[in-house]
This record gives sequence, structure tokens and C-alpha cells, in this order.
Amino acid sequence: MNERPQRRAGGSRLPRQVSLARLAEFGVRPKRELGQHFLVDDNIIAVILDMARCGREDVVLEVGAGLGVLTAALAREVAHVHAFEVDRALEPALRATLGEGARVSLHFEDVLQASLERLHPAPSLCVSNLPYQVAGAFVVEALERLPSIRRYCLMVQREVAERMAAMAGSKVYGQLSVWVQLYTRVIDTRPLSRAIFYPRPHVDSSLVMLERKPQQDTPSIPPRFLRAVLQAAFGQRRKIVANALASGLGLPRAVVEEVLESVGLGPGLRAEQVDPLGLAALAIALAKRGLLTPAQSQGKGA
Repeated sequence: MNERPQRRAGGSRLPRQVSLARLAEFGVRPKRELGQHFLVDDNIIAVILDMARCGREDVVLEVGAGLGVLTAALAREVAHVHAFEVDRALEPALRATLGEGARVSLHFEDVLQASLERLHPAPSLCVSNLPYQVAGAFVVEALERLPSIRRYCLMVQREVAERMAAMAGSKVYGQLSVWVQLYTRVIDTRPLSRAIFYPRPHVDSSLVMLERKPQQDTPSIPPRFLRAVLQAAFGQRRKIVANALASGLGLPRAVVEEVLESVGLGPGLRAEQVDPLGLAALAIALAKRGLLTPAQSQGKGA
């Protein structure tokens, strides 16, 4: 694993408060409907780079490039950055921050609608200040579609961070918890001050680092089938898992109960009472009996 080399003195960091300067220079007003909260404290950039441990040969996927402060810092450290930004109006400010010759591909599109599998070169790291509205859904999509990413360093809403690490039985345990814990290890979480963002959000945020597990330690089932089971199981949280799966997957309840029993799960359990390995075992058992189809997992989200 490549470690990030020491940054050279003088020229490795952007001027302080560059985001505030760009906001004023280009007359940018944060758009509430897009959940825009720009980084305005460059000290957090150094923390992120240290946590992400970028190597010179790494390719980074960044979601929510904003004004380009984190993008530019990453471009100094790695071989290439794929930066996604949904707000095309930010392009002049973003390009001004990046300057000429930056090793960055700008993608002005919704990352949830993008052909992530076609990114070239393929990303090996994901470092992002994720917009609140897409954080959970993006993590699920990336874990399913981008197995090349070995590490995630993400700024997310505190609630999202808690959901990632939640244990079975917790009120916030759900699809995102299962996905993250089946495919990654939660290595570190750190609270973030609201003061590092402009405008200041009304919710707390956290910096989270995830390490992807080796393939042999992840479920031996196509992710699309696992997605179908999780969507059905958690789609109606008040229902016991037997009823939720029967309804969500269009299967006879008796068949679902038989499969539950075969993996040691009682039919009276709710999905939030079953740990990630139990839900993976259930999905594998359903798939082996030919009871799952790709068409059952068309929705996105977590």
C-alpha cells in the first residue's frame, strides 16, 4: 500500500480561506436545495490528506467538488482526480481554484446517475465532502459498483456516520449499516466543527474512514441480489422479516419461513434484529434456491 509522501514546504497548500475568496470573487451563493456547505478552513484539508493516506499512484474519486479546495489539494498528491459536481454554475470558480495543468477530470453530473464503472483511470480512493442528500445512497452505489476503491475518507452528516457503524438492534441500524459492515471496516470517525463550513449547517458532521475488506471476506453473492433482500427486509420496518420479504420479493410466506429456518433465523424477527452476516446468509440461501432476480432490486438508496 502506497503511503502519502511528505508535502514539500511552500506551494503544497492553498491560501487560507480560499473558499471565501472564491465565493466573493465569483458571486457564488450557496444553494440550499443542493445542500451546499463549502469548506472554509484549510486546516481540515491537511487532516483529510493525513487520514486518506494518498499515494502518488492513486486515483481519487471526489463527490461534491464545490469550489475545488479539496480537489486542488488532492491533485497535488495523487496521479489523477475524478471530481463530480452537480452544480454547473460553480465551474468558473472551480476551474480558477484548480488552475492550469491540474490532473483532474471534472464531471458535471449527478454521481448517482453516472457510469461509474467506466471511469478511467479507475479510482482507488474516495475522498469527499459528501452532500447530505446523497451520502448514504452514494456509499451503497460505490461499494456495489466500484470494487477498485480500497479506502474511503468521507465528510458526512453525523447521523449518516452513526448509521454506518450501528449494530443490529439499534434504532438507526438499517441498509446502510449492513452494506458498510459487510464490505468495509470502519477504521476511524472524528467529529467536525460546524465552523469549518459556510454556511454553517444546522446538523453536526463527522469525518469517516472506511477500508474495503478483501474479496474473500465479503458475501459470495452478486451485490444486486443482496440489495434486493435488504430493500425488501428494511422496506417495511414494522413488519417481521418473513412478512417483509414475502411482500417485498413477491414470494409465498411459507417459502420464506423455510429459508429463514435453514439459516437459523426465526420468522418472528424484524430486519433490524438480524446482524449483517445473518442477512447475507439469508440472501445467499434465497439466491441458491433461484428466488431472487435482478428486477427485484431496481431502486437506489439506503
